[in-house]
Amino acid sequence: DNQTPNTESQTFRLLPSSFLILFSTRTKRYILLTFRASPVVLLFSTMAAPIILFSFLFFFFFVSVSALNVGVQLTHPTISLSKECSRKCESEFCSVPPLLRYGKYCGLMYSGCPGERPCDGLDSCCMKHDACVQSKNNDYLSQECSQKFINCMNNFSATKQPTFDGNKCDADEVIDVISLVMDAALIAGRVFRKP
Repeated sequence: DNQTPNTESQTFRLLPSSFLILFSTRTKRYILLTFRASPVVLLFSTMAAPIILFSFLFFFFFVSVSALNVGVQLTHPTISLSKECSRKCESEFCSVPPLLRYGKYCGLMYSGCPGERPCDGLDSCCMKHDACVQSKNNDYLSQECSQKFINCMNNFSATKQPTFDGNKCDADEVIDVISLVMDAALIAGRVFRKP
């Protein structure tokens, strides 16, 4: 079974080119907002959901990403919303989907620099996913890429492969977080009819 256990979801169409998909597990809730096929994921607690959703929608529709990036960088100078490439093995924000950095290739808007070797098997799964998405004209909602990625991570977990030296994240937690995002991408891919 390739689905994340104990996950529930709801999909809402907001505009002709955007969807809001709500995900929840027993302990966490996520929002995937796709706008013109670009996915954005947020983590929220039950009580804070309406405030965060309203704030996010306001920023999403009225504030440019570069302006949002400045605010994030002021909060934590090592965080950026712009596409970056990495040459070192990192393990930060292990359970926060929008900020997660694992290895050189795992994380939203984050990837290894061309020619960089992955840090471990899980990072290799992320590298393969990045390559798959690139081969699909940067279509992050490709069902094929998402499913291959989930299968790769499940194989990494099942074979109990070691993580890279210096890793501060629990690999299973990283896999759970990424799997939730990939499950959302699979649903969005079906909604947008992406192969």
